[in-house]
Amino acid sequence: MGTIFFQTITQPKGNVYAFPVSMIIFMFIVMLLVTWLMAGIISSTKNTSISIKDGEVVINSFIYGRKIPIENIMVNEVKPINLNVDKEFNVSIRTNGIGMSNFLSGWAQLNNGSKALVFLTDRDNVLFVPTKDFILLFSMVNHNEFIQQIKNAMKI
Repeated sequence: MGTIFFQTITQPKGNVYAFPVSMIIFMFIVMLLVTWLMAGIISSTKNTSISIKDGEVVINSFIYGRKIPIENIMVNEVKPINLNVDKEFNVSIRTNGIGMSNFLSGWAQLNNGSKALVFLTDRDNVLFVPTKDFILLFSMVNHNEFIQQIKNAMKI
């Protein structure tokens, strides 16, 4: 009869719990980032605004906010549109944005091939703002007042 050898299981050296704790910390950080992102998206559905300040159109939004100098806007072409009627300005492809029911925010390509920055909650009441680089589409009710503010800012 011969000798039988069994291979023993060796224990890893060092802190055995280091990997699981670091994984839990990583997952916690990822969860915090996802929660922050979701809270920002939900907040932007209600808190996105557009205004004119210091010769710029200022868009306050969670991710896609920016300032557009008035001189970059083609003021004479700014107009209210209805996307249910003016279908060439409908979004054909969302290239970088957030889309939920009754909310679209971000960069898109329109049916007419133009690049657009869109902030849409109401397809019937949209302000069409062409700039030198892209088209801005922004849902709003008081179109004429805002158009007049842009024209007044251009004169200053």
